[in-house]
Amino acid sequence: MRNIDLIRQVKQQSTGRWQGILASLGAEVPLNRHTACPACGGKDRFRFDDKEGNGTFICNQCGSGDGLDLVRRLFNVDVTEAANEVAKVLAIPLTKKVVFANSGENPQPPNISVVDKATKLLEEATSGQSQYLIRKGHTCSVKLLADGSMILPVKQGNELLGAQIIKPNGEKRFISGTRKKGGYIPVVDFTGTPDTVLIAEGYATALTVSQLHEGVVLAALDEGNLLPVATWVRKHYPQSKIIIAADNDVKPDEANIGKIKAEKTAKVVNGWVTIPPTKEKADWDDYRQQYGIEATKQAFIEGVYKLSENNMKTNKILVNCDKKLSIDTDTDIAQLAPNQLAKLLISRYGRLAVNMESSTIYNYNGIIWQPIKDSELSREMANFFTENNTHFSMRRINGVIDVLKVIAEPIRERDLDVIGFANGVLNTKNHKFSPHNPDDWLLHENGITYTEAVEGETLEANAPNYTKWLNHVSGGNADKARRIKAGLYMVLANRYDWQLFIEVTGVGGSGKSVFMHIAEFLTGKHNTSSGELKSLDDARGRAQFIGKKLILLPDQRKYSGDGEGLKAITGGDEVGIDPKYEKQFSMVMKSVVIITGNRPMQFTERHNGIARRRVIFHFNESVPDKDKDKKLTEKIEAEIPVIIRDLLLEFTQSEIAYQLLLEQRDSGEATEVKRESDPLIDFCAYLIAMEGASGMLMGNANIFPQVPRKYLYHAYMAYMQGNGNKNALSLTNFGRSINGALKEMGKKYIRERTMYGYRTNLELDEEEAKDWLPSVPIP
Repeated sequence: MRNIDLIRQVKQQSTGRWQGILASLGAEVPLNRHTACPACGGKDRFRFDDKEGNGTFICNQCGSGDGLDLVRRLFNVDVTEAANEVAKVLAIPLTKKVVFANSGENPQPPNISVVDKATKLLEEATSGQSQYLIRKGHTCSVKLLADGSMILPVKQGNELLGAQIIKPNGEKRFISGTRKKGGYIPVVDFTGTPDTVLIAEGYATALTVSQLHEGVVLAALDEGNLLPVATWVRKHYPQSKIIIAADNDVKPDEANIGKIKAEKTAKVVNGWVTIPPTKEKADWDDYRQQYGIEATKQAFIEGVYKLSENNMKTNKILVNCDKKLSIDTDTDIAQLAPNQLAKLLISRYGRLAVNMESSTIYNYNGIIWQPIKDSELSREMANFFTENNTHFSMRRINGVIDVLKVIAEPIRERDLDVIGFANGVLNTKNHKFSPHNPDDWLLHENGITYTEAVEGETLEANAPNYTKWLNHVSGGNADKARRIKAGLYMVLANRYDWQLFIEVTGVGGSGKSVFMHIAEFLTGKHNTSSGELKSLDDARGRAQFIGKKLILLPDQRKYSGDGEGLKAITGGDEVGIDPKYEKQFSMVMKSVVIITGNRPMQFTERHNGIARRRVIFHFNESVPDKDKDKKLTEKIEAEIPVIIRDLLLEFTQSEIAYQLLLEQRDSGEATEVKRESDPLIDFCAYLIAMEGASGMLMGNANIFPQVPRKYLYHAYMAYMQGNGNKNALSLTNFGRSINGALKEMGKKYIRERTMYGYRTNLELDEEEAKDWLPSVPIP
């Protein structure tokens, strides 16, 4: 069967069946509901609408398409390979082997399952130490991906179910298709029949547990998976002692979910429980970090207890370690008020806060506060009802979520002098580096591990590629180089409150894109979003930049507008946001904005709103082809820690960087760029401003013939005609705009009404203007 015939047959036979097909391929896609994208990892809203039965979908991050497109993205293959995968589900016979696109003479079969994907990633990973674990005091060797993320196999016995990836900042995700239920990450794996099996929730906790007690040690991924894992262990190892190393999720007057789940699990499998003896929320890894390994080992062993009918009733809601609410869940959970249920939901996460502008709920993950989608909160609430055998409806769940947004503590403003790194926070005022704390209210961290400088470190010796780039774009001018570094410091420190934006212009190959890459490295790619300048003018367009520290607007095509969105965002004003499929709201976007382009942007706004925020850098020298380094960006990325230390050393006081940017804003370089892009500003360069209104009359369009040496408006018209510029301003618009243009040139505008019309304080510099002023031809 030809490839095209296979594709056509697959599409024809899949019509109306895509939801089941995708489920068979490991992608659960509920119809017409917002959920995580199975292809790109669910960083933005995904909806499977299945229009006309074609499996259509929309993802705000990776785009839209039909069912075959989704399969193609799911397995990262071409359309023919995707069709082959669907054909296997549909049992379509293939008369001959399908030749895959781009396969050459030796075609390889597609990567068809999560097992293949997990196996491939695990084989490609290298051994090393995880920054995430190092921060917790674990120095064991683990499998690392190229970006430093830790990859851990999710297993059940000898069967590989997928893998979990933990980034250096602690962010966790499963590779698409991983079967989580009943799966675990082995820390000490099975080798025969063990005397004891210890089960913890998270991997770091399981690492600590392996140092506290001998036996097989498994990480069950979360509290909801304790029972499935323990049940599997009991089935296959009926004689082994099972100990649940519970998390102590204690919180006053609220359910201790970690203890509830552990005791419920132990009861089912006839096991034991041990829980950290703390008055605050903690797991065994937290306890070790606070008290040391020996004290933790003693507390762990002394705390082991067996479950019996007398000390546990599965139908009671526990509110802390020592106290119970006398509420029978079979009858009374259904009678709990929404605010009581909302508190129970908070206890399942540990700590939640709400953004009062967008009504988005955030959860602290140990480093930053991360947003939680309403759909995830709904699923968690549904899980709670299901676990307690209580009937529920979406109306009731939505009511709980609405109340949660009212009773949750509000997100506080972060200290603008604090920079978030992967391993802690740095205060730029006192230069003190501290561990992460939820009360820092960080919404972002740059993904970089902060370290102190090595002895004798210099920018030239330890960051030679960055130094080479900086010398090139500054033309060897030390003052300009320092101002460029001030711009990078603004990005690093996220000083959106300076109410400035950076515009980098220049010829192709002059270093503009490298500037943007460095800015992205300093902020963190996960904190950056790229788009077009016109998107900032539109509420729907602005939605893509929500929650980003850095907005990059690269290689902008010609823009001619008033820049209202840009002005509002950089001015700290509230702007409207219209997310697709979500409720509209207003918020202050706390982002630094950088624009690049071969030509400067043309703004029609004349009230100095853009001008006082616009910091222009002009990179005017292209790198010769023979000197271009295709790997320059990669080399500079490796130098980022050195660059950060240099910026912090250079600008021990943030105000220094701010003043340098103001100097660049008002520099001759910036003025020349603005003259090039704006004819009115260029015209103002030919005017001399005097102290009083004793200069040219304004004039009007009805005076004929025109007298450009006497009337200001006539001089402007002569300038436009003499330079071949079209679309001259009307007299009214000229009168409204001239003041702002003169301010750009640092000149004052005065006008007074006289019997001959308005007289100004401006005179024409005829010597400078002789190239375009009308004159009598020389015979």
